[in-house]
Amino acid sequence: MKEGIAGKIAGGFLQSKLSLLLMVAFVLVGAYSVYLIPREEEPQINLPVADIFIGMPGATPTEMETKVVAPLEKTLSNINEDRD
Repeated sequence: MKEGIAGKIAGGFLQSKLSLLLMVAFVLVGAYSVYLIPREEEPQINLPVADIFIGMPGATPTEMETKVVAPLEKTLSNINEDRD
């Protein structure tokens, strides 16, 4: 079976002793990069979220959806999310 260009490149890396050295170097560079990345234990992330609770005692889920949720979603979708 004939090898294509990718097969020849892979075969070259499989035969070379340089591959092991490159692998070790990449692992060391990756470990060093993880060490350098700044991180916080509890980062403060602000997400635009609103919790809305509406009660309608005795209503079925279908009634809640058609009479409360759908009109409320339509109204809330018009709120502008621009921030300064």
